[in-house]
Amino acid sequence: MNIMLKRAFTLIELLVVIAIIAILAAILFPVFAQAKAAAKKTASLSNQKQISLGAIMYGADYDDNIPVLLNGTWDGLSAANGNGPNRTTTWTENLQPYLKNWQLLADPTRGDALGIFNGSSSTTGITSHRNRNRFPMFGFNYLFLSPWPDCNISESKSFTQAEEPSGTVMFTQSQLFTQETTRGYVMINAPGMWPVIAPHPTYCIIYDGSVGSGNWSGNNATAPRKITSSTYLTSEGTNVGWLDGSAKYLKDGALAAGTDYGSAAKTNAAEGAVITDKSRYLWNLDSNYYGG
Repeated sequence: MNIMLKRAFTLIELLVVIAIIAILAAILFPVFAQAKAAAKKTASLSNQKQISLGAIMYGADYDDNIPVLLNGTWDGLSAANGNGPNRTTTWTENLQPYLKNWQLLADPTRGDALGIFNGSSSTTGITSHRNRNRFPMFGFNYLFLSPWPDCNISESKSFTQAEEPSGTVMFTQSQLFTQETTRGYVMINAPGMWPVIAPHPTYCIIYDGSVGSGNWSGNNATAPRKITSSTYLTSEGTNVGWLDGSAKYLKDGALAAGTDYGSAAKTNAAEGAVITDKSRYLWNLDSNYYGG
């Protein structure tokens, strides 16, 4: 009678197999994480492009006008400015007939933890309607494209005013003021705009009260690069939607071309950068803008 014996793995062999699996996991998991992050950045860029194209379609229906920042008074501001409890809509709602998807306003690189763009109420205690109007994760270059006189109804500009549509910023990824990453903000401050607009008797900018929050400064790691910044990105850059409907990722230094961003301090008289070369500046429609 023949007896067949089944050979089992020894403890040492099992430990070797487990060690190999652990090594492979340690190698592959970071690769998977990087691939996931890259996919989210690609999706974010796609969202930015679709928003920009939505603005182009809006202009085609409205005599080539760039979407206005606000088409009514801004509720929640001081009644002394004539704003009071009046409701308004921002570019976010004005573009919805063309976007047909609120979720495009959420940045895939951060998600929508507060549920602002999926239809539910956020934890802020204010309605989703107002949240969607105020806190998109892509901000608008409002000073140069739809300036804000008296912190009231915004002015309208035309796409045809742009000297270089493919080199004029319309949108970038945004962050609520200088700290919070769970919400963006409807406006994005341009580099060097603080000294441009501060002396103006009429026009307003968004400023959260902290030094440098109305401007960009690139030489201080603790300073906000911009009030609605992509500071959550370690690459120090942002996806940009241009006035011609295209979208591209740019480092902050490139986006601040034509300014002294690299050497500007948030504590200087301009609270950051100043415009030094209008011919390289990417934010104004043409060479004729506030400040001469």
